[in-house]
Amino acid sequence: MPNTALWMFIVSNLLVFVLGSALTVLSYRAQRRLERENLRYTTLGFGLITASIVTEALYAPGIGGGDWLTTGHLLMLYTMESLLIAAGLACIAYSLLKY
Repeated sequence: MPNTALWMFIVSNLLVFVLGSALTVLSYRAQRRLERENLRYTTLGFGLITASIVTEALYAPGIGGGDWLTTGHLLMLYTMESLLIAAGLACIAYSLLKY
């Protein structure tokens, strides 16, 4: 059963990474095409949210390997991920406010 959970973790993170990357690229292209400053913040926001998934994927291999993460490590992982998501959402909100 642990293998199923690990694969679900990998597939879900890969899906969010692909979608986040696509949104970041689309936002960047729109910013370049329309030359709107607020779209830079949208691109940054989507990039930060996507970076949170990369952070989790790079930091959490201990879950699937032999080295289990301690509670402190998990809290640090969730804190870093939440801060990146919050910063990304703040950038997107700022972009909308400037529109």
